[in-house]
Amino acid sequence: MNIKKLKMWKSICNDMRIHASNSLFGLRTIASYTPTNSIIYAKTVEFSPTDGKQLKDILESPRTTLVKTIGNFRPKATVNGNYMAEVCASEDSAFVAVQLYQFSRMSYEPVTNILCFEGEEARAVKQLF
Repeated sequence: MNIKKLKMWKSICNDMRIHASNSLFGLRTIASYTPTNSIIYAKTVEFSPTDGKQLKDILESPRTTLVKTIGNFRPKATVNGNYMAEVCASEDSAFVAVQLYQFSRMSYEPVTNILCFEGEEARAVKQLF
């Protein structure tokens, strides 16, 4: 997926840990996580109301217990889900940015802020997607 199509793109590209450059005559944007120079890939994933609500609760849990809270939870992607996550993850799993949306009023509305994770937290969160 083209990273510039994400709703959270403008916020992500303003993050000092992210470097964005254009390639292929400006038709493609490549983003990388600067501490490790790892390429960042973007995707969207849709979830059922049950999995989306549990994912929201996990993402909003205290950082000190995040890895434990995730545990063995692995939400299942669905088509036309009630929740949608925009995810930017570095190839080396050292960085993940997520924003969760819920379908309301005929469009997806944000239900979390843009959440950025690094290190062990990033590796745990990446497994959710």
